[in-house]
Amino acid sequence: MTATATIAENLKARVSGTFAATGFAAGVTPEQIAAGRSVPPGLMPPCVLILAGDGEVEDSTLTRRQRFQLVLIDRLKGRGDARAVSVWTQFDTLQALFPQDGVEVGGTVFLPESFRVLECADNRAAACLTVAAVTPA
Repeated sequence: MTATATIAENLKARVSGTFAATGFAAGVTPEQIAAGRSVPPGLMPPCVLILAGDGEVEDSTLTRRQRFQLVLIDRLKGRGDARAVSVWTQFDTLQALFPQDGVEVGGTVFLPESFRVLECADNRAAACLTVAAVTPA
């Protein structure tokens, strides 16, 4: 069985090729991160924080499936519609790293599962992409 830390490092390797500011967070929710809590020191937007989530072992396929949440935080830039378009473009870039048919990194297959926009109270925007990491059980 592949360790969660190894899977997370593989995921970070995939994301950090596009987003230089990438790190891990534990013991928090995407909503807490979007509210400005628990962002590791030194990570400036645009950044992606990786949180390990729930999972299951599937007996019929002998695989382990664990969810990871990738929280993109960006600063709102420009005026009017350009502010939203800037953030949406960054989130599209993150989602493009995980095609619908999956991507294999270091023996782990990453599949996109869901995405959502998170509420921020300041001059930032945040969104969360949930991916499933599938490995042999």
